[in-house]
Amino acid sequence: MTALDLLNLDVLLARSVLLRADYLQLQSRISASLARRNGDAGNGPADGDFEELIIAMSRSLSADARYLCTLSITVRGIIERAKAAA
Repeated sequence: MTALDLLNLDVLLARSVLLRADYLQLQSRISASLARRNGDAGNGPADGDFEELIIAMSRSLSADARYLCTLSITVRGIIERAKAAA
């Protein structure tokens, strides 16, 4: 595993964490808006809030998948090099 591999994994993990935080923040904002609503149809979250949530969720899950795929490839390479050296 090279320093570049480690850096790439670090960057992908950081991106995944940041996008997850954005998603959770949007989710909390919508939940708070729904809690404040108290039966008044005009005070709930806007359609745009749900669109933002969908985009944030998609970006977060894509970043997670990208990180896990890269990690899997890296680990597979380490195992193959260890087998070859044994």
